[in-house]
Amino acid sequence: MKKAKIFLTIMAIILISGCLANRTDDKKSNENAAEDELAPVTDTPVPLSMPPTSPAVTTAPENTPTPDPNLVSSFATVIYDKNENRVNNIKIAAEELDGTIIEPGEIFSFNETVGRRTKEKGYKEATIFVDGEKSKGVGGGICQVSTTLYNAALEAGLKIVERHRHSREVSYVEKGKDAAVAYNSKDLRFKNTKDYPIEIKVTVTEDEIRVSIYKKSQK
Repeated sequence: MKKAKIFLTIMAIILISGCLANRTDDKKSNENAAEDELAPVTDTPVPLSMPPTSPAVTTAPENTPTPDPNLVSSFATVIYDKNENRVNNIKIAAEELDGTIIEPGEIFSFNETVGRRTKEKGYKEATIFVDGEKSKGVGGGICQVSTTLYNAALEAGLKIVERHRHSREVSYVEKGKDAAVAYNSKDLRFKNTKDYPIEIKVTVTEDEIRVSIYKKSQK
C-alpha cells in the first residue's frame, strides 16, 4: 500500500513537470514568431529605367522663293475649254507675244505683235463669238490671251488706249474684265507709262495662261 502511494506521487510529479516544459516551449515559440513579425524589412533598391529620349528634331529652313524685284505685275486665267484646236491657237499667240519689249512712251498693239491668225501660221478653227452667238473661226481662243494681257496691264498701271468687250460673257474672267480682239477690227492697245522698258512674258500650262510684265534692265 505504501509502495502504491509512492508510485502515484512520482507519476504526478512527472506529469506536472511535462506540462511546465510544454508551456515554456510554447512561450519561446510565440516570442520567436513575434520577433519574426517585427523584424525590420530592408528593401533592395530597384534601378529605375529612364524613358527613352527622342533625338532633337531640327527643321530645315523653308526655301521661300525671293520675289523678283523686276516683276511689275502678273495675271492668270484658267483654261476651262480645253478643246485641242483652241489650246493650239492659245499657244501660238502666246509664243508670238512672249518676250515683247515695250519702250517708255511706246504704244503696244496686240494685233500688230501677234499678227494675222491664218492657217499658214498654224492656227485652227475653234469657237468664237459673233454678235453674241457661238460660231467657228480660225484663231478662236486667242481672246483669252489678250484678256489675260489686258488684266496684267491694268495691274501694272499702264494706260489703256484701246480695248473691246465680247458680245457675251466669257467664263475665264469676271464680267467687265475681258478684252476681245479681231484682226483689222478690234485691237488691244496700251501705253508704257513707266520711265523704263517693260517686257511681256507669257506661260501656258495645261490649266492656265499667265502673263507677267517685268521691268527690263537697261544696259
